[in-house]
Amino acid sequence: MSTGTQVAPAIDGEKALDAYYGSFTSDQEKEVLTVPLRLVQAWSRNDAAGVANAFTEDGVMILPGDVFKKGRDEIRSFMAAAYAGPFKGTGVTGRPVDVRIIADDAALIRTHGGILAAGQTEIAEELAVRSTWVVVKRDGQWQLAGYQNSPRGAGATLRW
Repeated sequence: MSTGTQVAPAIDGEKALDAYYGSFTSDQEKEVLTVPLRLVQAWSRNDAAGVANAFTEDGVMILPGDVFKKGRDEIRSFMAAAYAGPFKGTGVTGRPVDVRIIADDAALIRTHGGILAAGQTEIAEELAVRSTWVVVKRDGQWQLAGYQNSPRGAGATLRW
């Protein structure tokens, strides 16, 4: 069973980018949305350093299962181990559902997406997530200061 989210692990071409941006069409929104795109592209290569480099030096990554990683070194080590094990050959994808520009150098992004199992182009329900990205502009480039996701859809593990 799938969530209906279907997207290639990396977005190539102007038409695909336009579809990705959806209603978020201002230049600043597009700049902010380069952060998830960079992370998706690094993940498609299973590139732990590339994922870590999407973060600020002191960035935070919080994932289900009590995962809390702070700083590029911890994030890089965690992702390298994940790509050598359970995430080997996987991709990740998502679509922005909300972009809020908080200041000229800070924004909040919400996405729906998830992990693409090796060889898959559609997210399995148990791998679907809702993500929050806090991005900041440092030295002229948007970077990820904080990232957190939680399960969503029929595969979500937490029920109220």
